[in-house]
Amino acid sequence: MRGEHLLEKLSLVDAAYLKEAECPTGLGRKKGRRSALWAAAAACLCLLLILPGLLTVFHQAPDDDQSPESGNGPPNLTVNGQVYYISPYLVSQRELPEGYSLAGTADVGGYSDCDYFTNPEQPEWIYVQQEMTTDGSTDQYNTLIPTEPHMAYVRYVDARLRGRDLIHCQGEYYISLWSASSYGENPDVTGEHYDAMASLYGIRLEGAAPEGFLSLGLTEFSGYDSLPTGTLSSNVGALEVYAHPDQPDLILVSTQWYTATKEEGGQTLHTGFNVYIRYDCPLA
Repeated sequence: MRGEHLLEKLSLVDAAYLKEAECPTGLGRKKGRRSALWAAAAACLCLLLILPGLLTVFHQAPDDDQSPESGNGPPNLTVNGQVYYISPYLVSQRELPEGYSLAGTADVGGYSDCDYFTNPEQPEWIYVQQEMTTDGSTDQYNTLIPTEPHMAYVRYVDARLRGRDLIHCQGEYYISLWSASSYGENPDVTGEHYDAMASLYGIRLEGAAPEGFLSLGLTEFSGYDSLPTGTLSSNVGALEVYAHPDQPDLILVSTQWYTATKEEGGQTLHTGFNVYIRYDCPLA
């Protein structure tokens, strides 16, 4: 996985806002201080934005060092053999979302016997009741706004979906090269496919769309952490998509980004496209 795209999201996932990551009093028993260690790690990562390779822990399925058993990754739980990680958008609600009901208890983020809730219509999500010190809202700088400690239902996302930037287009799923994994137990694409597509335009290209690419219009936003459906939809936002009739394995998505200049506080705006490639592995 090439994790640079995660920089846009990093300020939204500081696990320190879970404070103790505690379950309701009497329902959870502390197993250790792994949540505090993760919070410290998240804070350190915020200082390392120039080193995108270090940010993959937020985005990809865990490797040996970030496995749930290691205790080194973000808060997670395992249900029926499937791992769910806390949403990178730190989605939480004070009321249980409609359609969800108590399904059992599990170990979460260093605590045991935490109540979790499921909805058969949304198997990719699980909600856990925890104490939070934010409601997930952010300021103009995308920094989480603190709140008084309160109990909330916190979204956890199937590890195979969490952090994947997806577009559903013309009956196919496409994934951003920023977030695609080509290794591990559940890769998004094969290594050969990834390398072949990246060799055409790279992960991101600046300037106008290459010759032959035409706009398909704006995607419908299906919601963060979702598996988008429909003719043209995205789980990242409303994005303009460009396609080439002779290159069905990739699409280009309009984007903007800034780079710093030598002048103090100076920056340069760039426009271009992120490259999305078609899934060639099962989208579990």
